[in-house]
Amino acid sequence: MGRNIDIVLFKINCSYTKKGIIQLVKEIRNCSEIQIAINFSAPFSNRGMLVVTKGHFSPFTLVHTPIIVIPDKIQVHILLDILTEFINGRVSSHVKTIRLGRREIAILKGMIFEKSDDEISNLLSINKKTVSSHKDNIKKKISANSRIDIFYAFSIFPFKDFGLAENEEEIIPFPQPKTPNRRVVAYS
Repeated sequence: MGRNIDIVLFKINCSYTKKGIIQLVKEIRNCSEIQIAINFSAPFSNRGMLVVTKGHFSPFTLVHTPIIVIPDKIQVHILLDILTEFINGRVSSHVKTIRLGRREIAILKGMIFEKSDDEISNLLSINKKTVSSHKDNIKKKISANSRIDIFYAFSIFPFKDFGLAENEEEIIPFPQPKTPNRRVVAYS
């Protein structure tokens, strides 16, 4: 039995990270006798994938997305568990599943497009303190240390532009699946 897994190293140029992941997958392969192929150059799609990026935050996935985002500064045993569960089509207990509200997504878009708090506040017609409060909530959701950690964690999602209409419901970065998401990861 064979499995193909997609892993994207986002904003990381360190070959040690890639070599470390390869070594962990070899350990999993030896223990489980499953043939595992890693694709480090997979395009973003609606298929399950792991994204390793810079930053200090907890591994997470957004509700209704097939992507698990992992910081490059992660303990080896946690990464091993995340990889093992991912290979077996499950989401590790170390991965937080978070939901973002429409305001949080709008503020994230502003952050990704390098808007200041004043600019975000003016564009969304909300108080600057409200912007700050939403940023703090986002940081808490992924246990990030700073604004730059939020930037690295969320810049992989395809926010097209900064606009957000007032009447829009919660925005989901990827199309919602037609069947209920049972938190199972797809692979080929």
